[in-house]
Amino acid sequence: MLQLERVSVFYGTQQVLWDIDLTIAAGTTVCVLGPNGAGKSTVLKAIAGLVKPRGRILFEGADITRLPASRRVALGISLVLERRRLFNDLTVRENLELGAFRASSAERADRLEDVLGMLPALRDLLRRQSGDLSGGQQQLVAMGRGLMAKPRLLMLDEPFLGLSPAAVSEVRSIIENLAGSGLTIVFNEQNVRLSLAMSQAALLLEAGRLVAAAPSEEIAAGSIVQDVYFGTSMESASG
Repeated sequence: MLQLERVSVFYGTQQVLWDIDLTIAAGTTVCVLGPNGAGKSTVLKAIAGLVKPRGRILFEGADITRLPASRRVALGISLVLERRRLFNDLTVRENLELGAFRASSAERADRLEDVLGMLPALRDLLRRQSGDLSGGQQQLVAMGRGLMAKPRLLMLDEPFLGLSPAAVSEVRSIIENLAGSGLTIVFNEQNVRLSLAMSQAALLLEAGRLVAAAPSEEIAAGSIVQDVYFGTSMESASG
Protein backbone atom coordinates (compact mmCIF):
# COMPACT_ATOMS: atom_id res chain seq x y z
CA MET A 1 0.00 0.00 0.00
CA LEU A 2 2.71 2.48 1.00
CA GLN A 3 6.34 2.80 -0.02
CA LEU A 4 9.02 5.26 0.98
CA GLU A 5 12.09 5.36 -1.25
CA ARG A 6 15.20 7.09 0.05
CA VAL A 7 13.11 9.67 1.91
CA SER A 8 15.06 12.42 3.65
CA VAL A 9 13.65 15.43 5.48
CA PHE A 10 15.27 18.72 6.48
CA TYR A 11 14.02 21.36 8.90
CA GLY A 12 15.84 24.34 7.50
CA THR A 13 19.45 23.24 7.26
CA GLN A 14 19.07 20.47 9.85
CA GLN A 15 18.56 16.99 8.42
CA VAL A 16 16.25 14.86 10.54
CA LEU A 17 15.62 11.82 8.30
CA TRP A 18 18.22 10.02 6.20
CA ASP A 19 17.29 7.87 3.17
CA ILE A 20 14.32 6.01 4.66
CA ASP A 21 13.26 2.96 2.64
CA LEU A 22 10.21 1.03 3.81
CA THR A 23 7.09 -0.78 2.62
CA ILE A 24 3.80 -1.10 4.49
CA ALA A 25 1.29 -3.68 3.32
CA ALA A 26 -2.43 -2.99 3.27
CA GLY A 27 -4.36 -4.15 6.32
CA THR A 28 -1.40 -4.22 8.69
CA THR A 29 -0.82 -2.36 11.95
CA VAL A 30 2.69 -0.93 12.16
CA CYS A 31 4.36 0.74 15.12
CA VAL A 32 7.19 3.25 14.72
CA LEU A 33 9.70 3.04 17.54
CA GLY A 34 12.73 5.04 18.58
CA PRO A 35 14.05 7.37 21.28
CA ASN A 36 12.98 11.00 21.50
CA GLY A 37 14.28 12.88 18.48
CA ALA A 38 14.65 9.74 16.36
CA GLY A 39 12.30 11.09 13.68
CA LYS A 40 9.15 9.10 14.40
CA SER A 41 6.70 12.00 14.05
CA THR A 42 8.56 13.32 11.02
CA VAL A 43 8.02 10.03 9.17
CA LEU A 44 4.26 10.33 9.72
CA LYS A 45 4.25 14.01 8.72
CA ALA A 46 6.17 13.24 5.53
CA ILE A 47 3.61 10.60 4.58
CA ALA A 48 0.75 13.02 5.38
CA GLY A 49 2.33 15.85 3.38
CA LEU A 50 3.01 18.18 6.32
CA VAL A 51 6.74 18.32 5.57
CA LYS A 52 8.46 18.26 2.19
CA PRO A 53 10.73 15.25 1.70
CA ARG A 54 13.43 14.34 -0.71
CA GLY A 55 13.02 10.93 -2.31
CA ARG A 56 9.69 9.35 -3.27
CA ILE A 57 6.50 8.38 -1.46
CA LEU A 58 4.13 5.98 -3.23
CA PHE A 59 0.57 5.29 -2.06
CA GLU A 60 -1.28 2.43 -3.73
CA GLY A 61 1.20 2.65 -6.60
CA ALA A 62 0.83 6.38 -7.23
CA ASP A 63 3.63 8.87 -6.59
CA ILE A 64 2.26 11.35 -4.01
CA THR A 65 5.57 12.98 -3.11
CA ARG A 66 4.58 16.42 -4.38
CA LEU A 67 0.88 16.30 -3.50
CA PRO A 68 -0.34 18.74 -0.82
CA ALA A 69 -1.75 17.33 2.41
CA SER A 70 -5.36 18.04 1.37
CA ARG A 71 -4.99 15.88 -1.74
CA ARG A 72 -3.54 13.06 0.32
CA VAL A 73 -6.53 13.16 2.65
CA ALA A 74 -8.79 12.82 -0.39
CA LEU A 75 -6.79 9.74 -1.46
CA GLY A 76 -7.38 8.08 1.91
CA ILE A 77 -4.49 9.15 4.16
CA SER A 78 -5.38 10.57 7.57
CA LEU A 79 -3.07 11.69 10.39
CA VAL A 80 -4.20 12.21 13.99
CA LEU A 81 -1.67 14.64 15.39
CA GLU A 82 0.11 14.43 18.73
CA ARG A 83 -1.75 16.15 21.59
CA ARG A 84 -5.05 15.93 19.69
CA ARG A 85 -5.00 19.52 18.31
CA LEU A 86 -8.75 20.01 18.68
CA PHE A 87 -10.60 23.31 18.39
CA ASN A 88 -11.47 23.60 22.06
CA ASP A 89 -14.16 26.26 21.60
CA LEU A 90 -16.08 24.07 19.14
CA THR A 91 -18.39 21.24 20.06
CA VAL A 92 -17.47 17.63 19.56
CA ARG A 93 -19.85 17.46 16.59
CA GLU A 94 -18.24 20.50 14.98
CA ASN A 95 -14.75 19.06 15.47
CA LEU A 96 -15.83 15.78 13.93
CA GLU A 97 -17.50 17.43 10.97
CA LEU A 98 -14.30 19.33 10.18
CA GLY A 99 -12.79 15.95 9.30
CA ALA A 100 -15.15 15.78 6.33
CA PHE A 101 -15.39 19.47 5.45
CA ARG A 102 -15.14 18.79 1.71
CA ALA A 103 -18.04 16.34 1.74
CA SER A 104 -21.66 17.26 1.13
CA SER A 105 -24.00 17.72 4.08
CA ALA A 106 -25.62 14.36 3.43
CA GLU A 107 -22.26 12.62 3.14
CA ARG A 108 -21.02 14.27 6.35
CA ALA A 109 -24.12 13.03 8.17
CA ASP A 110 -23.55 9.49 6.88
CA ARG A 111 -19.90 9.58 7.87
CA LEU A 112 -20.76 10.89 11.32
CA GLU A 113 -23.09 7.96 11.89
CA ASP A 114 -20.35 5.57 10.74
CA VAL A 115 -17.84 7.13 13.14
CA LEU A 116 -20.30 7.06 16.03
CA GLY A 117 -20.79 3.39 15.28
CA MET A 118 -17.04 2.86 15.64
CA LEU A 119 -16.69 5.21 18.62
CA PRO A 120 -20.06 4.98 20.42
CA ALA A 121 -18.78 6.86 23.48
CA LEU A 122 -18.81 10.04 21.39
CA ARG A 123 -22.55 10.03 20.85
CA ASP A 124 -23.33 11.45 24.29
CA LEU A 125 -20.59 14.07 23.91
CA LEU A 126 -21.64 15.65 20.61
CA ARG A 127 -22.98 18.89 22.14
CA ARG A 128 -20.16 19.40 24.61
CA GLN A 129 -17.27 21.75 23.98
CA SER A 130 -14.14 19.80 23.20
CA GLY A 131 -12.06 21.85 25.65
CA ASP A 132 -14.21 20.61 28.53
CA LEU A 133 -13.43 16.93 27.90
CA SER A 134 -10.94 14.65 29.60
CA GLY A 135 -7.75 13.70 27.79
CA GLY A 136 -9.13 10.30 26.89
CA GLN A 137 -12.33 11.79 25.52
CA GLN A 138 -10.37 14.33 23.51
CA GLN A 139 -8.29 11.53 22.02
CA LEU A 140 -11.47 9.79 20.89
CA VAL A 141 -12.65 13.02 19.26
CA ALA A 142 -9.32 13.42 17.49
CA MET A 143 -9.48 9.84 16.21
CA GLY A 144 -13.09 10.33 15.17
CA ARG A 145 -12.15 13.45 13.23
CA GLY A 146 -9.47 11.46 11.44
CA LEU A 147 -11.95 8.69 10.64
CA MET A 148 -14.42 11.19 9.21
CA ALA A 149 -12.13 11.38 6.17
CA LYS A 150 -12.84 7.67 5.49
CA PRO A 151 -9.15 6.80 5.42
CA ARG A 152 -7.58 3.64 4.10
CA LEU A 153 -4.40 4.55 5.98
CA LEU A 154 -4.83 5.96 9.50
CA MET A 155 -1.75 7.35 11.24
CA LEU A 156 -1.67 8.14 14.96
CA ASP A 157 1.06 10.30 16.46
CA GLU A 158 1.47 9.24 20.12
CA PRO A 159 -2.19 8.35 20.69
CA PHE A 160 -1.62 7.48 24.38
CA LEU A 161 0.27 10.62 25.36
CA GLY A 162 -0.94 12.02 28.68
CA LEU A 163 -3.77 9.50 29.10
CA SER A 164 -4.78 7.68 32.26
CA PRO A 165 -4.33 3.88 32.33
CA ALA A 166 -8.08 3.44 31.84
CA ALA A 167 -8.08 5.76 28.83
CA VAL A 168 -5.04 3.97 27.38
CA SER A 169 -6.92 0.68 27.64
CA GLU A 170 -9.97 2.17 25.92
CA VAL A 171 -7.99 3.75 23.09
CA ARG A 172 -5.98 0.56 22.61
CA SER A 173 -9.18 -1.46 22.28
CA ILE A 174 -10.51 0.96 19.67
CA ILE A 175 -7.28 0.84 17.65
CA GLU A 176 -7.32 -2.95 17.72
CA ASN A 177 -10.98 -3.01 16.62
CA LEU A 178 -10.17 -0.67 13.71
CA ALA A 179 -7.26 -2.89 12.75
CA GLY A 180 -9.56 -5.90 12.90
CA SER A 181 -11.84 -4.22 10.36
CA GLY A 182 -8.97 -4.22 7.84
CA LEU A 183 -7.87 -0.59 8.20
CA THR A 184 -4.14 0.00 7.74
CA ILE A 185 -2.77 1.73 10.85
CA VAL A 186 0.63 3.28 11.53
CA PHE A 187 1.33 4.73 14.96
CA ASN A 188 4.20 5.78 17.15
CA GLU A 189 4.32 5.51 20.91
CA GLN A 190 6.97 5.65 23.62
CA ASN A 191 5.73 2.49 25.36
CA VAL A 192 7.70 -0.11 23.43
CA ARG A 193 6.10 -3.18 24.97
CA LEU A 194 2.58 -1.89 24.35
CA SER A 195 3.44 -0.88 20.77
CA LEU A 196 4.87 -4.29 19.91
CA ALA A 197 1.91 -6.07 21.49
CA MET A 198 -0.56 -4.04 19.40
CA SER A 199 1.19 -4.27 16.04
CA GLN A 200 2.09 -6.82 13.40
CA ALA A 201 5.22 -5.03 12.19
CA ALA A 202 7.65 -2.55 13.69
CA LEU A 203 9.92 0.15 12.32
CA LEU A 204 12.83 1.18 14.52
CA LEU A 205 14.46 4.58 14.03
CA GLU A 206 17.67 5.87 15.49
CA ALA A 207 18.91 9.41 14.91
CA GLY A 208 16.77 9.76 11.78
CA ARG A 209 17.81 6.46 10.23
CA LEU A 210 15.78 3.27 9.86
CA VAL A 211 17.77 0.58 11.64
CA ALA A 212 15.18 -2.22 11.63
CA ALA A 213 11.93 -3.15 9.91
CA ALA A 214 10.54 -6.54 10.85
CA PRO A 215 7.58 -8.40 12.35
CA SER A 216 6.86 -7.13 15.84
CA GLU A 217 7.43 -10.55 17.39
CA GLU A 218 10.89 -10.67 15.86
CA ILE A 219 11.74 -7.19 17.11
CA ALA A 220 10.44 -8.06 20.59
CA ALA A 221 12.53 -11.24 20.75
CA GLY A 222 15.79 -9.53 19.82
CA SER A 223 18.05 -7.04 21.54
CA ILE A 224 18.01 -4.27 18.95
CA VAL A 225 15.39 -2.15 20.74
CA GLN A 226 17.42 -2.17 23.93
CA ASP A 227 20.57 -1.40 21.92
CA VAL A 228 18.92 1.62 20.27
CA TYR A 229 17.25 3.02 23.37
CA PHE A 230 20.38 2.66 25.48
CA GLY A 231 22.65 3.99 22.74
CA THR A 232 24.76 0.87 22.19
CA SER A 233 23.82 0.14 18.56
CA MET A 234 25.81 3.07 17.18
CA GLU A 235 28.76 2.05 19.35
CA SER A 236 28.59 -1.48 17.94
CA ALA A 237 28.37 -0.15 14.39
CA SER A 238 31.38 2.11 14.88
CA GLY A 239 33.36 -0.62 16.58
